[in-house]
Amino acid sequence: MEPFLKEHDKVKGIEVLFFDNAEIEKVKGSSPSFASAGPLSVLYFKDYNRFVLHLNDWRYPLMRRLPVTSEKSEGDWRVYEFPALNGFSYRLRINSSSSNALSNFDAILGNFSSFSMKGVESLPRKLEASPDDKLYRHEKSKGTGPTEMIKGVIRQSLEKVKHATGTLKVGSAKKLTSRSKKMDLKTIRNKNFRKDAKSTFKKDFFSHGQKLSQEFLDKRRNNANLSQSREFKDLMKTNESSAPVLYLWKVELEEAILNNKDLINQGGYKLTEEQHIEKKGIMQSLKQGISDIRGSMTGLLHHGQEARGRDMKPSTMESEPKTEIESEHYQG
Repeated sequence: MEPFLKEHDKVKGIEVLFFDNAEIEKVKGSSPSFASAGPLSVLYFKDYNRFVLHLNDWRYPLMRRLPVTSEKSEGDWRVYEFPALNGFSYRLRINSSSSNALSNFDAILGNFSSFSMKGVESLPRKLEASPDDKLYRHEKSKGTGPTEMIKGVIRQSLEKVKHATGTLKVGSAKKLTSRSKKMDLKTIRNKNFRKDAKSTFKKDFFSHGQKLSQEFLDKRRNNANLSQSREFKDLMKTNESSAPVLYLWKVELEEAILNNKDLINQGGYKLTEEQHIEKKGIMQSLKQGISDIRGSMTGLLHHGQEARGRDMKPSTMESEPKTEIESEHYQG
């Protein structure tokens, strides 16, 4: 099974939580554009200090400034909604008979995203930035264009193929086709290839592989986070001795992290109910401020018109006696 494999261009994640049955759907309005179903792993990557949701080819890194909402459904299903780029959102449905596992999942969301439950009033809190993982998009050079982007994708694909099939030695094809290495038909018929053949597998290779797989499944089955409701600080202490380990491609994981950083920078996602209230309060304050300014300006204009009206009166009409202070000022 591929996710267990450790390779130099993969990164290790601890499987803190696991759900057998989950569905993910990418939607915009009421129109779905992507859907997948399968087991869901909630992985913690120490190298980036991030939790990542992993279901088949879908990976979603959690970030504290991204709003995540949830609503309880009938039966054992729970529905979550995550923002995505370009006005889309991901709708995640989890089927679990363990309320403790779902409670632990909510605890992770509550600490590593802007999480809220629909219909449940939550306390206002400051939106903190996620830990810095030192990942940033590099500025494109002047020569970067569609051709360079295609080349980059091809290079990544070739790297995967190379690691999946093994690296071929340079010049091996030339040696196989050279005259010095060719054997005539008689030699080939008489050669005992079975006698000269050497095994490429180490002793107990297959039994060792089965043992590792069984150990992985046992750790997943016996993970206490699936059956016990735990504090978030205890969930963070989950390690390799108590939970299985999965390896994801480094390039793909970092691209997913950068995509969600782009989402935060664009700010084009749906606001949570709490953020709507906060935004509404800001707008009301702004409207009140504008109203106060308009009121002040109206008063000043009215006062100025009255002052100009008094100045424009003829001197013959000025029959009011000057006060003592005005007389002194006039004389001085």
